[in-house]
Amino acid sequence: MFLFCRRIPSCWITSLLLGLTLLFAVPVRAAQKFPKCCVWRVTNAKAPFYLVGSIHALSKKDYPLPAPYEIALRNSGRFLFEFDPNRHVEFEKKFEAAGKYPRGQDIRSKIHPELLAWLRENILTVEADHRQGRREKVRGFDSQLGYKPWWIAQHLVSPATYSKSSLSHGLDNYFVDRAAKQRKEIAGLESVEEHVAVMGGLSDRDSEFILRDALDEPMNAEKEFSRMHKAWRKGDTDVLWAGDSRLRKQAPWIAARFVDNRNIKWIPRIEAELKSGKPTAVVAGALHFSGPNSVIKLLEKRGYKIEQL
Repeated sequence: MFLFCRRIPSCWITSLLLGLTLLFAVPVRAAQKFPKCCVWRVTNAKAPFYLVGSIHALSKKDYPLPAPYEIALRNSGRFLFEFDPNRHVEFEKKFEAAGKYPRGQDIRSKIHPELLAWLRENILTVEADHRQGRREKVRGFDSQLGYKPWWIAQHLVSPATYSKSSLSHGLDNYFVDRAAKQRKEIAGLESVEEHVAVMGGLSDRDSEFILRDALDEPMNAEKEFSRMHKAWRKGDTDVLWAGDSRLRKQAPWIAARFVDNRNIKWIPRIEAELKSGKPTAVVAGALHFSGPNSVIKLLEKRGYKIEQL
């Protein structure tokens, strides 16, 4: 794990891809408080078909979920996530491998010397020692020179980062657990390799940009996450899309790589599912259902009628 030295404020990194349920009715007060959710239904599909915008970190206070999420869970027999959750272990191994440079290379020749000097001065690393009675070892930045900048950016977040929200309570995990318990079909929109390549395939320049971006916005990240969480609760895709404006302005090609380009690639797969006649829910980060090139807009251009629940 990478972490800032004590004199540097702890950094929050907001997920770019905003990357478990009861089948009984949700209390009416939840539906009244949140009249719209990040759940959409394709009304002219052959069978019930839902688009569910997820947020990857939630707290226990976010449950029970508003009714539309439970409706999508109850009425769907098949769930498509960004990648097949059944292959999560494989993904983790390949994702970490993609975060490392090939043998004989390291970060020293890949980033600007001034950034390297700053990292050496301000970043520590923690290595877990699983042997009985052993404690974690804190070392200088040079002990992990083999990792790429984007990997370092993702792992600057300490466990305390998600004190209010937890990946374990994220909507993705909730849907995966419930679908598995009910023995429903689970699949992915992308292969493991494709999902890894979203970050793992970044160029050296773009990888450095991701790290600089994470370091530039440490004080605003918690506030931004809270704003995005509130927008997700209200189903406000305009606010969700606006939250990504900084990246779109400074590095539009990276923003497109994370969201727009993937949406376009997903459409043939989603349309095949629509034509299959199977009750289905597509579960992906809420940002994929926001903006002018969203999955929703792309499907509407193909003649599908979609309503927000």
